[in-house]
Amino acid sequence: MKKYIFKLSFFIAIIMSSFSCNNLDLKSLDQADSDNWFSNNEQFRQSLNDGYRGDFWPDLIVGDEYEWSDDMQARNTTTSINTGTIDADNTTVRTWWANTYKGITRSLVIIQELDNQKTLSPADEKQFRGEANFLRACYYSFLITNWGDVPFYEKPLTIDESYELNRTNKNDILKKIYEYFDIAIANLPVSYGTGFRYATKGAALAYKARIALYMGDYATAATASKACMDLGAYTLHPNYGDLFLPPTKNSKETVFAIPRNKALDVILVARAAQKLVPRTLGGFGQEQPTWQLLAAYQCKDGLPIDKSPLFDPRNPFKNRDPRCAMTIVPFGSLTDGDGLLPSSGSRHLDIEYNPHPTMKRIMDYKTGALRTNNDTRSIVQWASFNGLYWKKGIDLSYVDLKTDPDRLLMRYADVLLMYAEAKIELNQLDASVLDAMNLVRARAYSSAAYPKITTLNQAQLRKEVRYERRVEFPHEGLRWFDLVRWRLAEKALTGNIYGMLDVVANANTAVPPTGPIMDILVKPGLWFWGLTPTIGDDGLPNLDNLYNAGLSRVLTTMKFDKKAYLLPIPNPERDIMPQLTQNPGY
Repeated sequence: MKKYIFKLSFFIAIIMSSFSCNNLDLKSLDQADSDNWFSNNEQFRQSLNDGYRGDFWPDLIVGDEYEWSDDMQARNTTTSINTGTIDADNTTVRTWWANTYKGITRSLVIIQELDNQKTLSPADEKQFRGEANFLRACYYSFLITNWGDVPFYEKPLTIDESYELNRTNKNDILKKIYEYFDIAIANLPVSYGTGFRYATKGAALAYKARIALYMGDYATAATASKACMDLGAYTLHPNYGDLFLPPTKNSKETVFAIPRNKALDVILVARAAQKLVPRTLGGFGQEQPTWQLLAAYQCKDGLPIDKSPLFDPRNPFKNRDPRCAMTIVPFGSLTDGDGLLPSSGSRHLDIEYNPHPTMKRIMDYKTGALRTNNDTRSIVQWASFNGLYWKKGIDLSYVDLKTDPDRLLMRYADVLLMYAEAKIELNQLDASVLDAMNLVRARAYSSAAYPKITTLNQAQLRKEVRYERRVEFPHEGLRWFDLVRWRLAEKALTGNIYGMLDVVANANTAVPPTGPIMDILVKPGLWFWGLTPTIGDDGLPNLDNLYNAGLSRVLTTMKFDKKAYLLPIPNPERDIMPQLTQNPGY
């Protein structure tokens, strides 16, 4: 009997609409075969459940790396990506590589045992085969997206066989990925109704479209995403802001997700929740949206902020695409005639959020009393360095550190925009492209009045679909992959990250602060932004004019290295398999 590079672990099923704990009194096995494990439906089911575990679906916020994009910053820290220091010993890279190959091997063992089993019903065998192929297709998709050519195998390997592996051309692997997704599409149901939920036909079609788009195969991406749309199984959630809140489960927009469940203590890690909670409520408040993201949202007339007469740099949330104030905690005036000033705050998690340096006391809406404002830097030096906090998906359960938002890994808005992007790149421009994009935009506005996209010019539509992706998916882990395939990372992740001018607080809280922020911004009436940032032809905001005018300060400087468009093969892998070549530049 062959000894596989495989250690079987058992975990609760997490791709389902309702949860149940499995307390298994079973020892871990160094090998998997029909004699000691795969002998009935439940054992196959448990093995497949392990493939949906979060370890095999990496976040882009891992450890101290934070998100690799121009959407998020952590005070004045940097990442190995935006400083050009990523190397083959990087912990994130090593973890992603190792976990993905673990997932592949486990899925291959299941497929092998499906070929040998004689106990499953035809219906169960069909579904399990579809799931196993979906999983290996997704895992290999992740590998070729991040590393290009990688070691490839289609059966469990012995240790000796693994030492002989070399890299396979990613285009050859892509063909196999399509085959695996097609098997999944043919075998998986459109839905499971109530109860447990696993990979579906729609998920397989959507993920096939995603890898095709990432690889520049626009014809396949368009066909697969259209087939997903034609299933009629998905619709956009009525309210963009509500979609991401923890109570929203199993929305009709969800194509594929890893659910969490507070009752079973399957929750977002407490420290991760604390990073997003304002300091006034006991959080760290250390992960913020960037000024680049705030500047990226169009005004409600559909024009960028440097072209729209509606934009007011003193009130940067005013008259903007509604997704702006549903993603970033707003402050100041929001619409004409609301009676609010640039120094006004807004209600967030039952408190007033207001970063204005003179607002040292804010309203606690729960008690009806004023309390110390720990989210202004005139009180706390570690308050948000740029005055911004995330609002998207955050409710009071984050304050309790017992929050269970589902991990939305694929949603219908992405399917619609993938279809539109693929058709735009093919220059196959028709009403279906406009309809797909306008569905996403119209949902954001929740009214008949929204800036509808009407042009059929390819270059302009390319800008519009990239804009939609930028403002539709912040903090969902997709921006990095968009920047990579559009070859914009070298521009978006190079340059300065800006924040507010320094505040010097007076020990007497009844006295306003002094310092540059007061003398240069607040007293002359220039708070929040003293000037309007510019927006480039590529949609990337530029805030250098604020800094050059002395209206902001540099928090940190980025310098993306183009070698990082492909990640390095981890050194431990090449130490034991020296035949593996390294990606250029490492």
